[in-house]
Amino acid sequence: MNPTIKILILTMLASNVFAQDSEKLYPITKSNLYGYIDNTGKTKIKPQFLSAGQFSEGLTPVRWKGTYGYINVKGKKIIPPKFDLALSFYKGLAKVYLDGKPFFIDKKGDIIFQHNYKSISEFGDNSFAIAITHTDKYGLINKSGNLIVDTAFSKIELFNNGILIVTGLNHNLYLDDSTEIIIYEKGVIDTLGNWIVKYGKYEDIGQFANNYAHVTLIPELQEEYKGRQGLIDKTGKYRFTVPSKKWRFDYNNDNFYQDIAVVSIYAVDPDTVEVWSSKKRYDYKGAINSNGEIILSNADWDEITPFTFNRAFSKNTNGEWFLIDTKGKPVISQPFKEILYETYDSRPDLLFQDGIAFVKTEKGWAAIDTTGEFTLKPTDLNNIEYDYVKRRGSIIFLLEDISVESDKYAYRYGFWNTENNTIVKPRFHDIDMDGFDSDLIYFVQDEQAGYINTSGKQIWKEQNKAVNKQLNIDYMNRGYFYASSKYKKGLAGFGGWGSSDNSSKQISADGVFLPNTFQIVIDPGQRTKWADKYDAIKLFVANTSGDTLYFDAQDSRLYLKIQAQDRKGEWKDIEYLPRSWCGNSYHSLFLAPNELWEFATPVYQGEFKTKIRAQLLFKKSQEQEIGDIIYSNEIDGHVNPGQFWHKREYYPGGLMDPYND
Repeated sequence: MNPTIKILILTMLASNVFAQDSEKLYPITKSNLYGYIDNTGKTKIKPQFLSAGQFSEGLTPVRWKGTYGYINVKGKKIIPPKFDLALSFYKGLAKVYLDGKPFFIDKKGDIIFQHNYKSISEFGDNSFAIAITHTDKYGLINKSGNLIVDTAFSKIELFNNGILIVTGLNHNLYLDDSTEIIIYEKGVIDTLGNWIVKYGKYEDIGQFANNYAHVTLIPELQEEYKGRQGLIDKTGKYRFTVPSKKWRFDYNNDNFYQDIAVVSIYAVDPDTVEVWSSKKRYDYKGAINSNGEIILSNADWDEITPFTFNRAFSKNTNGEWFLIDTKGKPVISQPFKEILYETYDSRPDLLFQDGIAFVKTEKGWAAIDTTGEFTLKPTDLNNIEYDYVKRRGSIIFLLEDISVESDKYAYRYGFWNTENNTIVKPRFHDIDMDGFDSDLIYFVQDEQAGYINTSGKQIWKEQNKAVNKQLNIDYMNRGYFYASSKYKKGLAGFGGWGSSDNSSKQISADGVFLPNTFQIVIDPGQRTKWADKYDAIKLFVANTSGDTLYFDAQDSRLYLKIQAQDRKGEWKDIEYLPRSWCGNSYHSLFLAPNELWEFATPVYQGEFKTKIRAQLLFKKSQEQEIGDIIYSNEIDGHVNPGQFWHKREYYPGGLMDPYND
């Protein structure tokens, strides 16, 4: 997917704020510039911006050249461009960045307070925000920038009802040597810094949800080992210890809803099971109250959803679903083949939305209320190819798995509008299931963005166009220097080679590289393409030293990145190397004598002129633990201020994508 479309997708997903403005406008792109249309497809603000956000409270952030400002729904400039990055307004405030430092502005563009923090969370609906110092200490500040909870924590996690889970500066559960001791510093405070749960009571405290949190008990403080999991409420009161030999919280639905939690009740003593087999049934489902007492159980239940509107669904061993009440009794006798509930998201709010749930009968998908009465008669979707369904309000999204037949897309998307019975068969390669409003749904089809209304009419679609020759971005580019090593006897199996077609090449006799050395050369005179679209120049990693050199890599990606000088003349990264959580991603490469790797690096278009260079980590021997750093020659270039610090949120492409950044 091209980067322009990706930017629009991420902008759309960032916030669902259409309904906050009397005139709804939707961002579009034309010739790589952003503008806005209304819900009929009429252009209201002509495409002229390099980046654009969502309108909120009458304003939206847009980027002219390298910096952001704000315009109103008429396209008039209200706050002039001066920010590296700018976000939408919420309750009169917007978060902006200058030289990578966060600030908050009012609708006049004035910064409401100065500070010296590295990072500040957004205020949102709160009167406070989490502030992080340059030494990574966490505290709370108010909207005047005054400290209301001291920066005395290594982490603060905010949950509803003004409850904060804090981690102390000395918290240490993992010992590196025999001189260290385990220190338990997990606690709970309120927004004034008052202790609800002091340090030293629990090894870990989970997220608070609906006034309760799971806790991990400290072994040394237990008189008798009865299990290490327990529950506390929002006042810090300890409710109960999980009897680990009798039941456990359900893996997919372990929170309390309406003071009821789903559990798996063991039919056998789990300690007596030597080998767990998926072919055997060791437990069944039930439910507990907030005192840990089993209030519902049925040996025939394989699954139970969380309770909402005093209702839940249970599935028996025959795969039939029943609507049940809080006493576990069926509300109606009719079973259902399926229910529309995203089990792994554990969001009961999506089960009975506005008191209506979707179920599948022998005749198709239908809607019922909490009494089991049909509010929408069964609709047969059997003539439509789809594998999964997801509900957002009255819209049922249809997902067709095409991951086997396509190496670019995982799904095709369509939808069923249950209000007007419009059915759009899956044909889109991406769709915004969470950011749409009652008028338009954003989609991507064959790498072209567009909008379709909820009646199935296409309102706008991006036209084929020539891509910008030069890459103009306001964020750090993700590392892209992939390489592989040729087979060499004696090094076969040395760390593996990942998967890359960019194998090393022999240096020609008329090569321009210096002899008897190792070097990186950026050659502006040799033009090429980056990502098959953007103007680029060639970069060479050449070894004329006479020795084999070694390189750490992640999935064939070298520790090679581009740097630029900022306005102060300091060298800073404008590209970053993501980190994999999978150990199999890490391996080594080597470059034999008189060989080179050839790469393409984009020609960035930006607001100010600067110097560009490349930095690479390498090793002179297999045994060397800490790598050496080598730099390339310096060339002239252009960048935008956001490229020095802004890392966009990354969304893994699936189970086989082990990267979170």
